[in-house]
Parts: sequence; structure tokens; C-alpha cells
Amino acid sequence: MPPQDKLPGRCKAAAFDVFDTLLHRDVAAPADVFAWMEARGHAPAGFAQNRRQAEAEARAAAPGREVTLAEIYARPRLAGLDPAAEIAAERALCVADRRMLALVERCRAAGMAVYAVSDMYLPADAVRALLDGCGFGRWDGVFVSSEYGVQKRSGRLFRVFLQSAGLRPRDVVFFGDDRRADSLGAALAGVHCVHTPGRPPLPAYLPDPETPEQKAMYAWLANRAPDIRDGQERFGFTVLGPLAVSFAAWLQAQAAARPGSRLVLLARDMALVREACRLDGARDTAYLRVSRKSLCPALLMRPMTPQALELLAATLPGQLLRVDEILAFCGFAPGTRLPGYDPGLTFDLRRHPACTPESALGKLLCAVSALSRGPAGEPVRCQAAAARAYLSQFGLERPGTLVVDLGSGGTTQRILQELCGCALHGLYLACDGRLYQNLPRDAADVFLFGGQPAPLWYWMAQPILEYLISEPVGATTGYRMTPQGPAPVQEDASPPAELLAVQRGALRFAREWAASPHRGTALAPDAAIAPFLNMARRPRMEQAACFGDFVFEDGVRFRLAAPRTAGEYLRRPAALAKDFSAARWKVGFLKRLFRLPLPYDGFYALLKHLRDRD
Repeated sequence: MPPQDKLPGRCKAAAFDVFDTLLHRDVAAPADVFAWMEARGHAPAGFAQNRRQAEAEARAAAPGREVTLAEIYARPRLAGLDPAAEIAAERALCVADRRMLALVERCRAAGMAVYAVSDMYLPADAVRALLDGCGFGRWDGVFVSSEYGVQKRSGRLFRVFLQSAGLRPRDVVFFGDDRRADSLGAALAGVHCVHTPGRPPLPAYLPDPETPEQKAMYAWLANRAPDIRDGQERFGFTVLGPLAVSFAAWLQAQAAARPGSRLVLLARDMALVREACRLDGARDTAYLRVSRKSLCPALLMRPMTPQALELLAATLPGQLLRVDEILAFCGFAPGTRLPGYDPGLTFDLRRHPACTPESALGKLLCAVSALSRGPAGEPVRCQAAAARAYLSQFGLERPGTLVVDLGSGGTTQRILQELCGCALHGLYLACDGRLYQNLPRDAADVFLFGGQPAPLWYWMAQPILEYLISEPVGATTGYRMTPQGPAPVQEDASPPAELLAVQRGALRFAREWAASPHRGTALAPDAAIAPFLNMARRPRMEQAACFGDFVFEDGVRFRLAAPRTAGEYLRRPAALAKDFSAARWKVGFLKRLFRLPLPYDGFYALLKHLRDRD
């Protein structure tokens, strides 16, 4: 039963523990406040260690009683330092527990007096100011152990409180999180204590924090995530937001290391990251609404050298494509026929086949290029001119242009270099083995996995991530000329409410983190991606059902993990193999199908190993 449902009617007053009950610190442990002060320049180097040792010395000199902040700062190792800086740091890092804030207001509305009783070295005025700054308002009394030299755990601070307030033990209900100091201490004074649960745990897919940055961010998340009721928005807040902010911080660092550079983020999958960059203070950025499809007509107009031919093949969707689908992707009008080819002839582009002028695919693309220069290619030429005009607005040839993309093999960077006739530098979230085969090592940097090709679990979940961080609009299919200049043409799209909720949560994190005391810090790459990969490998049903229904597009449209019912597969076993093969998120597919807590990631890894071995 939640504590707000436990208000004994006979009580005249309610008393509350302060830290970890009414207030939470945005750090993992109280002593981390001192490290934060040192890291932020609010205290000299070595302060955190000296502050801890000074408190230990002060307690050793006054056994059996609580010490004061003044006594701690009187120790020689803190000589000359003002304790006001520590009080200011506590104020910056404290946040109200909203459940307890509502409970305090409920007690007041019931006509009860409200008191704060805390074991704390801070003076009562400082504790009162912390509570007031976090919105708790007026108190009938604040009792702090440092002012009386006695603590809650012995029951003596409770007796001081009762005597000073003129209350009998049965008149008071006390709320606290510590079973030893609060529950037992109150019982020793005859006061009824309601144990409060403290901060709710973070989702299981967030791993145990290891670094100070992780610990601080997770504490900050734990203090705010419970206030978000929508599950998908909470997912965006706790998982997607920290990843976007950490990547944005890395991008800012990359730009800062290259004076005069600017970030050009590629649509649609960098929309969320662009906003995170803006909230982080980035100024010189651009957002380029391009896709491989929108640039393909312009690429087709280039001389078909072996290198251009190979790039054109890499531009096509990695799917099974018919000849008529290839023509449509290249910008030809519907119904256009390619002489010498059956429109239904299929080419398998799923494994990036080699394309040379002598290969079947190379001969096809050479024929397509020749067709684009004749009467049937007029729509292609118009689209190519519009694409070039659109790109010319961004000055990509300017030195220092850094193109930012989700990443895999660097294809879009290569297309832009080919069309603009200049070298660009790519900044990628992740990559596969093709990136540094296609680009010089000094032409691209990668955020995740130490710049090495991403592991299996990332590529299994990459379509989910791409969908979640992309601008919730239709794909850019081309460009049209307007009086104001060339403008992108985008497909109609109706983004699902769940996607908007996830992105709302991620942007909420970015905004609030930018205004937090921890602004400027970010997670290391492996820590930033770990929660997302954990979710992808071991999703809860809520995520499997939601993300599995997302419709992804890569030349063709498909849902990420949408099995039929088990009954249908019993009647049609062949459909199971077909649907499982088509699912891009196979762990999510299995989770939705069987709905049992099984190690689906292990099953998938085994199947992947057997398939690759064959």
C-alpha cells in the first residue's frame, strides 16, 4: 500500500525524514556531492577526499553525538574553505520526491501539523531552505540532529521533537525510508512509523553503473523517470535520451577539435540528434533532407566509370528488386520499360553483390544509365537538376563540413562527395566492415564500439533505433522547384502515437539534462548504447509489442516483428519460416509469438551461427 494511503485519522501531526524520503540527491551517494563540487570548480583539487576525511575526524572527536557542518569545516584539512559552497551544492543537486510532496500537501489539507526530522550535519536553516527550494513550503518545525547532538536511531531525536512540539507519541505518524534509523528509532520513542519505499528502481535493461558519470546520470534518471506515466515516453527518457545526448556531446567534441568546421546532419535518422545538439549549445549546424532515393537520379547522370557504377549499385536498396522497381527507384516514370529486360526480372541486392561493368548487375545499370539520357529519362534529368540545386544551398564544398549519419558503410557520404566534387568527413553512430573499405581511415570517425564494426546485436536492433531517432515524417523521395528554390518532396506519413511518445521522452531528457547541474557530462559510448541493446536482446512484452509493429522502409515496407497467432502457424507451418525470415527484429518476433520468459537472444544467436556456418 502506498504511504499516502496510510494517514491514521487520530494523528494530529505528520513528521518526515528528509534525505531519501522528501528529497533525493542527483548523485549516487551523499559523498558524491563533494566530487561534483570539485569537478565543477566549486572546490579546490583534492576537496572530495579531504571533505570525507574531515568528517571522519570530526566524528571521531565527538563519539556518540552528531557533528555539525561547522565542526567538519573546522578541521585543518579544510582550513579557509567556506561551508556555504557545500550548502549551495546540496541545493543544486536536491530534487523533491513528488509522491511525498503530494503526501505533505495532503497532510496539510487534513489539518495536520507537518514537521521534518533528520539525522544531518547541515544546520536546520539550511535543511529548511532545501525543502523550501524544492517546493515543500511552510513547516511547523524542522529538527536536525546536528543542532541537538542526538540522532534518530537512538530514539532521542524523536523525543526532543515530541517535547519541543508538545506532542504525545500517539499524536504523530512518521514517514521515513531507513528501517534502522526511522522505523526502529521512531519505535523506541513510541512513534508509529510508515516505511516509505524510496526511489523506484530503474528499468532492468539499464545495466549496473560503473563510472561516476553513469552513477550520476542513473541517480538523476531515478529521481525523474517515475513521474512519467506513459511507458513509451519513459523508455525514451531513460534509454534513447541518454544515447542521443551522449552522441551529440561526442559530435560537439569532434567539431571543436576542428576549428571552422560545421555539422551537417542527414535526414531523417539524425533529427533527434540534431535537436540534442541544439540543446547542448551547437550553433553552426545544418539539416540535409536527403535519401539514397532522392540522390539516385543525380548520381545516374554521372559518367558510368567502374567506381560510379559500384556506387550506384550500393545506392540501391539491399533487397530483392525487380527491374521495374529499380527503374522507379532511379526516378523513371511508372510503366517505363528497359529495352532487353523483363520488368519482372529480379536481382538480389541483399548481400551487396560486386558490381562491375561485366557483371549482370553492372550491365543492367549501364543500360539504365543509357536510358536516362534518352526521352524516357526526362523525369530523371529533372529530378537530378533539382537535387543538385538543393545540395548547392548547403555549401558542402566548404572546408570543414562534417556529415553526420546513423552509419553503416558510408554510402551517403560517398554519394555526396561524388555529386559535390569534394572530400567530406563523416561522423557515424556505428559502422560495419564496409566503411573503411569504402573510405580512407582519416575520412570518417565512429562513436560506438571503438570505431570497429558493430556486433550482431546492434545490427539486429538497428532498424528499431533508426526508426526511433528519425524525424516522424515520410521519406524524402525527390525535390521540386518552388519560387523560393528547391524543396524536398516527402512521402505522406502518419507516425504512430507510440513513436511520438518515445521521442517526446527522449527530447524531455535532453531539455532537462541541459538545464541540470550535470550539464556537459555524457556517457561513454559503450555505456550509452548498452540499455538499448539490452532491451533489444531481452525485451519486455510492452516493448516487443510496440516496436514490433513499427513499419520500416528500405526499398520495401515491412513491420519489424509482427508474427501471426500460434494457431495460424499450426495450420500453416511454412508461414512461420517465411515470417520469421522476413522479420528484422527476430528476438522481438519470438517474444511476441511465444510470450514466455525464454532466452530468445540465445536461440537467435544459435540460428545465426548455424546459418553463417552453412
